[in-house]
Amino acid sequence: MSPTTPKRRRRRGPSTPPAPAHDLDGMLRRLHLTTVRRLYRDLATRAEADGMSYHTYLETLIAEEIAHRAETRLTRAVRKARFPFLRTIDDFNFTFQTALKLQMLGSYLGPELVSEGRSAIFSGPSGTGKSHLCIAIAYRAIQHGYEARFVGADELIGDLSHAATKRRLATALTP
Repeated sequence: MSPTTPKRRRRRGPSTPPAPAHDLDGMLRRLHLTTVRRLYRDLATRAEADGMSYHTYLETLIAEEIAHRAETRLTRAVRKARFPFLRTIDDFNFTFQTALKLQMLGSYLGPELVSEGRSAIFSGPSGTGKSHLCIAIAYRAIQHGYEARFVGADELIGDLSHAATKRRLATALTP
C-alpha cells in the first residue's frame, strides 16, 4: 500500500456499541431474549434457595424462552390464517357426524398433509362441521410448523372471478 492510499476501515456490524459486560438486561434485550430477561432474576433467587445447579438454571431459562417463542409463533400463524373461529380436532363431535370417523382423517392431521401435497374437499349441507374440520386440520398444520390460510368458498370464487376479469388468474392461482 502506498503512502497516498487511504486505509480502509473494517465495518464491525451495526453502529450500536457492544453492551458493557455488567449490563445483563441490555445484553438480553440486544439478543431479543425477552422471556429470559423477564424471568432470570426471579429464577436466580429460586435457584439459590433451592440449590439449583448452573446447568439446570440455564436449561430452565432457555426452555422457557423456547416455549414462549413457540407459543408466539403459533399465535401469529393463527392470526395470519384468518380463521373465522378457532377449533381443534378434539372439539369435533364425531358422534353427531356419524358418516365421519377420526381414523378417516388420520393422514390429514399429520405433517404429510403439506409435505406430500395432499388436499381434501369437504362438501355437505350447512351445519355439518365442514368449516370446523377445515380449521382443525389447518390448525394442526400450523402446529407442525406450516402456514395456513382459511378462505371460504364464496370468497375464493369471488377473488378468482375478479382476477379472471383483470386477466390475472394465473397470478391469483400461484401461492
